[in-house]
Amino acid sequence: MKCRSESKYNLSQENEIFIFCEYLPRVTFFVCKNDSLWRGIGAPPARLYDVLMNLSIKQYFGKSLRRSIGIIKTVKIAFKLKFNTLSFKTLDNYLNNSSIKKYLNEIIRYTSNPLRFLEKNFATNKTGERTKTYSSWYSIRCNKETRKRDHINVHITTGCELHPVVAINILTEKGKDNLIFREHMKKLEKDFKVNIVSGDGTYLSRENCTAVESIGGKPRFHLKKGLTKKPKGHLAWKTMLKYAEKNPEEYEKEYHTRSNVESTNHAKKSKFGDTVHCKKDTAKEQESHITWCCYNFTVLSRAYHELEIEPTEW
Repeated sequence: MKCRSESKYNLSQENEIFIFCEYLPRVTFFVCKNDSLWRGIGAPPARLYDVLMNLSIKQYFGKSLRRSIGIIKTVKIAFKLKFNTLSFKTLDNYLNNSSIKKYLNEIIRYTSNPLRFLEKNFATNKTGERTKTYSSWYSIRCNKETRKRDHINVHITTGCELHPVVAINILTEKGKDNLIFREHMKKLEKDFKVNIVSGDGTYLSRENCTAVESIGGKPRFHLKKGLTKKPKGHLAWKTMLKYAEKNPEEYEKEYHTRSNVESTNHAKKSKFGDTVHCKKDTAKEQESHITWCCYNFTVLSRAYHELEIEPTEW
């Protein structure tokens, strides 16, 4: 177990908001470029830069849209930031606008990219986040009243050193775990040199082993009883099982890098909570997505104060 410097850790936590307010405008500027959300019909929309700045600050402090306006104005004055403060109704409209999703993915990419020389091992997992809404399908089908809350499903791939989120998908429906895993591997290939990719039994499949090996990594999944070594066109599957058979202790050690993604989930939920307050599906997904973007800025604070890693490309 690594020994953490408590003094540096304390420093990174105490100065987290300064890193957030320094890096956020820079990242948002690079993500937005000169893009516009206007499609040539109707009144021109708000500037994309203003939208992302307002929503990010709102989500960092975790208050309602109306109460966040005062916080946004305060942060803007305190840190001398240059952007327009938008009304709470405008922000609500953009939370329900799926066109900003690709820019949120770019924020995740830009905030994890400075750690590309540090992160070699990665882990994937799915976690649930509570919502304020309730489904009625169970009550209708079983003719029984229930107050079971809905959840959204957050699929993340994280680094195993400082735990940045390098790829993320957020869905209101269940399923697609393995399709999303392979999508994350393609994203990893763009920015990172991969050594080990670990995951629980959900991701144990021949196709996933091949996807990991294709980007230069070694798959390490939770193995179930009764598995056959037949590759069926996926040699990476056979290679993984033979390695686990010959080196069971080493395999278990490499597989348990997966615990880092559990630590990431815990860290995010401890800092920003595990509840999504929006009611519509698109808004739920994007509210959670922005919160994970904010989480990545907290990782950059640790990188700066503990390892003296500072972004140089944005």
